[in-house]
Amino acid sequence: MNSVIIGTAGHIDHGKTALIKALNGVDGDKLASEIERGITIDLSFSNLKSKNANIAFIDVPGHENLVKTMISGAYAFDCALLIVASDDGLMPQSREHIEILSLLDVKSVVLCITKCDLTDSPRQNEVKKECEEFIAKFSNLQILNTFFLSAKTNLGVDELKSYLFNIKPKPRKNGGILHYYIDRIFTLKGIGTVVTGSLISGAISRGEKLLCADCGKILTAKSLQIHDTDTQVAYAPNRVAIALDAKTSELERGYILTKKGFFRGFNEADTLFRGKIAHGEDVSFCVGSKQTPAKARIIKELDSGEFLINFKFEKTMFLKFDEPFVCLANSRVCGGGRVLNAVIEPLKKANKAEFLTALLHKNFKKAFEILSKFHRHGFGLFSAYQRFDMDYDSAKAIAKTIPNTYFDEATLCVYDNSAIGDIKELIKFIIDKNPHAVFSPTSIALKLSWASESLASLVLSELERASVIEKTGGVYIKKGANLQDLKQSLEGKIFDIIKKGGIAPLAPYNIYEMLDIDRVSGDDALKKLTYSKKVVRLAHNLFVEAGNLSQIIKKLYDLIKEAGFADVANVKESLNLSRKFAISYLEYLDNLGDIITIDNKRYLKK
Repeated sequence: MNSVIIGTAGHIDHGKTALIKALNGVDGDKLASEIERGITIDLSFSNLKSKNANIAFIDVPGHENLVKTMISGAYAFDCALLIVASDDGLMPQSREHIEILSLLDVKSVVLCITKCDLTDSPRQNEVKKECEEFIAKFSNLQILNTFFLSAKTNLGVDELKSYLFNIKPKPRKNGGILHYYIDRIFTLKGIGTVVTGSLISGAISRGEKLLCADCGKILTAKSLQIHDTDTQVAYAPNRVAIALDAKTSELERGYILTKKGFFRGFNEADTLFRGKIAHGEDVSFCVGSKQTPAKARIIKELDSGEFLINFKFEKTMFLKFDEPFVCLANSRVCGGGRVLNAVIEPLKKANKAEFLTALLHKNFKKAFEILSKFHRHGFGLFSAYQRFDMDYDSAKAIAKTIPNTYFDEATLCVYDNSAIGDIKELIKFIIDKNPHAVFSPTSIALKLSWASESLASLVLSELERASVIEKTGGVYIKKGANLQDLKQSLEGKIFDIIKKGGIAPLAPYNIYEMLDIDRVSGDDALKKLTYSKKVVRLAHNLFVEAGNLSQIIKKLYDLIKEAGFADVANVKESLNLSRKFAISYLEYLDNLGDIITIDNKRYLKK
């Protein structure tokens, strides 16, 4: 079923809620304060269905003091019903709402001239012209159609209803990424915590694990509803209620539900801003259903009259590229725009300006080039959605075209060619220091956390062609070295290190790092030492020299005879061992046949 989100906009008491009620029979003013005062205070949600289409309505308040609430609703609009009373005409809050629609890039407007039972045709057409002239000031807004209406007499309501079913959702480049802002949180008896919000992009399935980016918790969608109807899957764009396995106290309006790995939080963002703002000015930054105090820092004024502005936030924000926002100063709209850089990098001023210019013009190839030079040891494409509003396939296609880089498609990482040079220098340094060093792609990747095995394999192959190293037995060694001699030397070196470690020897991976050898070679040497019974394996990463093991066993027997028993606590204290070693030695003791264990204490059998 096709779904579209349509919201209201307009001045207080111009008939927004009454028109929605005339369209679908739902009175959105349900709060006691709303009924008492006769105005909409919070967002209200309803819908209208046909055989093949569903319209999700969001009715917003029109009072000037509730503009933040209006913004949180308008963020999700595919189309807006701009409601203007024919007796009042275009009022201040109507104008501010139109500006908000433009800043949020809603694009499509259906002009609804209401209360036509109170005015004549000339007056109605006069209001229509007034609205058209004001909306024409915003190049990204288009009036799709105009209707003359009366909720009291039902004038034009049926015609409007039929027309709305033909409206299509605005294009969304979602790449299937879940993006959902919470706008209400409540508890239902027998269900638990329920949130509602607008599903901006992606889909949610019943039973699916969701990440609440703001609180960092993984939550389960226990059940889903779209307009009071249970569903197994909800697709964007839609209004969705989700039952979550969370406490209401853990959640807040404005929190984002998404999938793990797509959003990182930052306390600042670089943006394109249009409007009036001063350097250092404090504003309220509104995006989705979230608002936070922010301080504006003007980076550059553009020839278009727009600004590149860095906003520093009091709250951590989970923004993405090209996401629209609105700023309020003294509770009134002062401007807004689009997020350019949501993943903040400590770029130098000149590079920052170049990077933002590339993002402004959506020159992503240039943006990739700048990031690859800045992150010479690799920048990942896992953040492509947040950085560029881009899916992995699109990001990979660009990454393959960046000059002077190596793209590891398996790890989605772009490396500047200087990273290859750095690995070569490291390998040459190790060989000079230790002619017996043994390498593999895995050992290089373990030694350099930023290097992938694919990149390491490329470097080793290049050094082999340059006759610096040679490959033998699946590993690389210094050119001209004898592998058998190296293996024997490794066994001896590893044995010496384990023996010197006494009763608390180093773990194998620490030994391998010390000797600059790969794990395969090290494990092979350890197996031979174990087979020859020179060392004994106590646990997964714990090997002890046989003579040292004999000494510790004797000390354990002495401790049992003296104290009457041995347990983790007195072994740690008397032998100055860590808990890990104490447990391993006691478990080894269990295998000797003359020990009995009661309540984790070891006793000699009588």
